[in-house]
Amino acid sequence: MQVTGEKGEYRVAYDAATGTISCEGTLDLRGKEGYRPIAELFEKVTDEAPETITLDIRQLEFLNSSGITTIGSGLIIKARKKGASKMAVSCSKKYTWQERSIRGLSKLMPGMELKFDD
Repeated sequence: MQVTGEKGEYRVAYDAATGTISCEGTLDLRGKEGYRPIAELFEKVTDEAPETITLDIRQLEFLNSSGITTIGSGLIIKARKKGASKMAVSCSKKYTWQERSIRGLSKLMPGMELKFDD
């Protein structure tokens, strides 16, 4: 499963074999409607209920507030409600917004593992 920007500015892909959602590029979409295809991908992932869901954002250069909300409500909270046993987020220290934003989102799912690469 994959969602890409019309101009190639972003890519969100799911690898069912590893339970990993990879996000790359710049996600600066407008509101709930702009993020609908990505929210639908998140919904499919949580419906599959892999043992561990890993969100890899190491290559995601920018994410606006609507995107952060989509990750929080569309992925993390739904995974928690559907009983996902584990969730992990792989981040990069290269993009300072990731540490600040993802640490805040980690409060939505106690025990969520955060990994920061250099």
